[in-house]
Order: sequence, then structure tokens, then C-alpha cells
Amino acid sequence: MQKQNMTEELINDYTRIAYYYHKAGFTQEEIAKKMSMSRQRVNRILAECIELGIVQIQVVNINENYMDIETSLEKKFNLKGVYVINNLIEKNIHEDLGIAAGRYIGKFIKDGDIIGFSRGRATAALVEHMPLLQRENLTVTQLLGSENNDRENIAVDDIVHHFAAKLQAKATKLYAPVLVQDSELQKSIIKEPFFRDAYHVVKNCNVAIVGIGTSSSQVEHLSPLYAIKKAELDNITGEVSTHFFDALGRPVVPTFRNRIIAITLEDYLNIPVRIGIAGLPVKADAIYAALKGGYINVLVTDLETAKILEKKS
Repeated sequence: MQKQNMTEELINDYTRIAYYYHKAGFTQEEIAKKMSMSRQRVNRILAECIELGIVQIQVVNINENYMDIETSLEKKFNLKGVYVINNLIEKNIHEDLGIAAGRYIGKFIKDGDIIGFSRGRATAALVEHMPLLQRENLTVTQLLGSENNDRENIAVDDIVHHFAAKLQAKATKLYAPVLVQDSELQKSIIKEPFFRDAYHVVKNCNVAIVGIGTSSSQVEHLSPLYAIKKAELDNITGEVSTHFFDALGRPVVPTFRNRIIAITLEDYLNIPVRIGIAGLPVKADAIYAALKGGYINVLVTDLETAKILEKKS
């Protein structure tokens, strides 16, 4: 088979299979299940990837020389760590970032840690693909309330549940919505004993694993919840765990802040390790603002976005 005779879809499938096997560490059996094909076909495609040059050009060198840009970003933003991937297919960016993060963040997790999660596709992918770490006495919790309109796999309470099951961690849930109808209801909920007990765990998190939202994504995400108007989000560049900020990372407090049920900004910023998983150039401004504001101190992103961040003054 010659590469010029292959469709773009077929090339993408070959490249993804090569990436899963050579870089993500999946077995051929796992790839076969993931790609809905036989293990024998996976084996044949892997052999053909070498003949076609896909492995040599696009996979073997996928992280070569990225240490320079990772180190550059660490120094520029005073970060504890940066991990850069060369995402192969844009539509799979969240899964690719989740896979990469799952194999990277183990260095930041130790016995007895309390790990807090936000919602999102990348954080959900991290949990799905995270290797079985040999850690003891882990606790996992949600950093914000839940939403009924979230897809099951990206909802924060589902992420917490799946992480706990996978790593045999204790799960603590808030059992509250992320946004309520008025401030009086919010005050009532956070005074309840069940919430106070759960929030005590949240406040003592050692590690936060979060996504980074953009202004446009927050309009789409929050507008269905009690009709938040787009104008209320106009001066917002990004969001982390329901905390909003402008282009320089300065906090922005919207009028509906007192209706949100989530970790406070002060308590969030006191978490020692705050891992942000986000990519694509469309999110570069929000990621940059999150870095400037100190909302994250570990970053997992893609190469193109990393290059944009490195050039930003």
C-alpha cells in the first residue's frame, strides 16, 4: 500500500493506532477494542505504519525537543511542571490531552492526597486513561457543584466516582448544583451540615485537576442555567472551577457569583498543586490568563498552543 492511495480518514486511523501503541502505551488488545477492530488488524496496521513512514515521522518524534519549550514555559510562568504533546487530530484534542495528563500527573500525587476535580472532557479523559497508580489512602472530591445538563461522562460527580473506583480512593461529593436560582438558596445550602462536612474535604485538597474555560464556552455552558445573559460575561477571558478572570488573570466577579456553589477562590489558590489541562489556539488567551493569574501551576497542553504561550508577553 502507498500512502498517496490512502484516504485522509484511513491515514488518520493509522496515525492514531500508531500513537496509541508507541506513545500512549496501549496494548494491541486495548487498541482493538477502542478502534472496534480485530487485534490481528491492529497488528497489521502497526507493521504498515512503519512501511509508510508514519511511525518514524509523526509518532517516534512526537515529543522530541519539546523539553526546551516545556522548560521555557516553566520559567516564564514559574510553574511546577509543563507537559506538551503534539496532538495529531484536532477533534480528538481532549482525549489526547487526557491520555497525556493521565501518564504525567502521577509525579504530583502521593499517598494520602486529597484530589479535587472540575468538570470537562479533558479531565474525564484523564480519569478514563489514567494508569493504576500505586498510592494509598487517596481521597477525591469535586471542586464545584453538579449539573443535570452535563453529559454523563464529563460531569464532575461522575469524574469523581470513576476516579475513586479506578484508584480505590474515597469519594466525597458535594450533592449540590453548581448554580442555584438565588443567593438566599445558596446561603441555605452551604450552611447545611452535609455540605459543611463535604466542604471541609474540599478545603484540604492537595491537588486540583481542572479544565480552563473561555468566555464563549462559558456563555454556552452557563446560559441554560437560569438564563444568564451574554453581557454578564463580556469582560471575561477565562474560567477555572467557576472563578472568572480577565485577559491578565485578574479576578472578575459576575453578578451571579453569589448563586454559585463551588470552592472559594481563596481556598482554591491555597491548593499546592493546580493542574490545568487545556489546548488548541482558540484557548490560548484563556490559558495565558490562567497562568498569569496563578490559577494553575502545572500545565498540560499541545505544541501549537505552547508556542503561542511562549511568544506572549
